[in-house]
Amino acid sequence: MNGTLSHSNSQLVTREDLLTIPPPPATSTWKPIAHGDLIQAIDRQLMVRGLRITKEQFAIQRDGARLFGVLELTLDDAAEYCAALGIRTANDRSMALEIAVGVKVFVCDNLAFSGDLIALRRKHTAKFDLNADISRAIDRYQAHLVTFRSQLTELRERYVETEEAKAIIFDAFEKKILPLRFFPVVAEVYFKQPGTAWWLYNAFTSVVKQMAPASAFATTTRLGRFFSLTAGGHDV
Repeated sequence: MNGTLSHSNSQLVTREDLLTIPPPPATSTWKPIAHGDLIQAIDRQLMVRGLRITKEQFAIQRDGARLFGVLELTLDDAAEYCAALGIRTANDRSMALEIAVGVKVFVCDNLAFSGDLIALRRKHTAKFDLNADISRAIDRYQAHLVTFRSQLTELRERYVETEEAKAIIFDAFEKKILPLRFFPVVAEVYFKQPGTAWWLYNAFTSVVKQMAPASAFATTTRLGRFFSLTAGGHDV
């Protein structure tokens, strides 16, 4: 993901650039939200909760209609990762607004997203209240992040036998979570330093850096679900 956000076939932009992209006209049932307004609303809700953005990265597609973003937030009690908030939205009706719970892993510069996207999934309808919906999303984000980080810790502590690791890798590609072309890379990365479920997970997320934003976001959340990084606990 080139550090935090994949941008193949996309254009990296700044927050200031987003402010210059107007939304299309609304209808009686559809309410597109300007990308700049969305990011500023998220920023306000983070600030009132004492959360500070330390790094942000945005990419757009389809002449600015689609937006993908990652916000890295302060997380003072974690030495190896920080809180991350993943965003994707579209003002061309191709997808709803989604905000994902996540972390950025410093050791390998990868992203890990919760598999259930618990924070927010909201269509751009006339009932969409930007500030109220974002406020509720950030509250859910904070609550779920506690569980999410606990599950990451469990992955770090669980040893995976060689045959089990091979079966997990095969199963992930058999389920088409990632394109088959990445199979050799994932296997090579993992078996250079086999051991924990955490390292196995990072072998998968390491190849997501090569994907475009839409595919990267979806694949990272599917990996979270595959490793059961959700409110319900994990199986891997």
